[in-house]
Amino acid sequence: MIALAHGELEVDLLPEIGGSIPRFTFEGRDVLRRAPKGTADVREMGSFPLVPYANRIENGLLRFQGREYRIPRNFGDHPHPLHGQGWQSAWRVVSLSRDQATLAFDHEAGEWPWAYSAEQVFALTDTGLGVRLSVRNRDVRPMPTTLGFHPYYPRLPQTRITASVSGMWLADETMIPTELVEATRFIDLGHGTQVSKAPFVDNSFPGWRGAARIDQPDSGISVSLEGSEDCTVLHCFMPVGESFFCAEPVSAMPNAFNRPEPARETGARALAPGETFAIEMRLGVRRL
Repeated sequence: MIALAHGELEVDLLPEIGGSIPRFTFEGRDVLRRAPKGTADVREMGSFPLVPYANRIENGLLRFQGREYRIPRNFGDHPHPLHGQGWQSAWRVVSLSRDQATLAFDHEAGEWPWAYSAEQVFALTDTGLGVRLSVRNRDVRPMPTTLGFHPYYPRLPQTRITASVSGMWLADETMIPTELVEATRFIDLGHGTQVSKAPFVDNSFPGWRGAARIDQPDSGISVSLEGSEDCTVLHCFMPVGESFFCAEPVSAMPNAFNRPEPARETGARALAPGETFAIEMRLGVRRL
């Protein structure tokens, strides 16, 4: 485990477990969900990277530049592979200081047909945590790419999230988007949603303006979630009865490359050989 600290902010990193964050605290209070002690399950962490694609590829069939590729399942018996290889792989430490760290991961062409390298840069400042996630195409062919972060937040009785979005994608029973509807169909992010009272949500909200606020009156903190310019989608996961929820800055909707809409609407991106694509997430923290 790697431990970073800056003032009242502390963050732990687990490079070998998906380059994940098991703990992020402010004045000892959890900003992200804290992983159970000793767990090696990346799905129990506070956050992990989505690279080289975010969310699901329907039935593992990827259509890209006139060809079809079969991507194997990577999530039990779930029919759709999701989140790429980064979250299920060990990362190596490139650099480390008291309040900054850089992790890297290399993938050779295989279950994902393209070779690529990914990097995460973590930096604590006076006001919060910044994470930069990048991917570089090391293949000789263009590579389909979308990126994202998968942070989990404590779901307390008074937890409230507020964000500006333009719509919401309905999804089928396996969480593949089906229809774009008004943003308020399930929850009203624009006016603030009390998460403990929300129905089940596992949906993408396009038109996100890169800013959200998560107020935690029960623990006395407010978290400002910011995504960089290419994070135009906020994916929300609010399972009923759980002690956590997710608000994920991502560069594309699920199944982006198989959608009929233009890439400017889905977020699908073709990364040229040698090209790098990067997004950033910032979690600012203050007392309420």
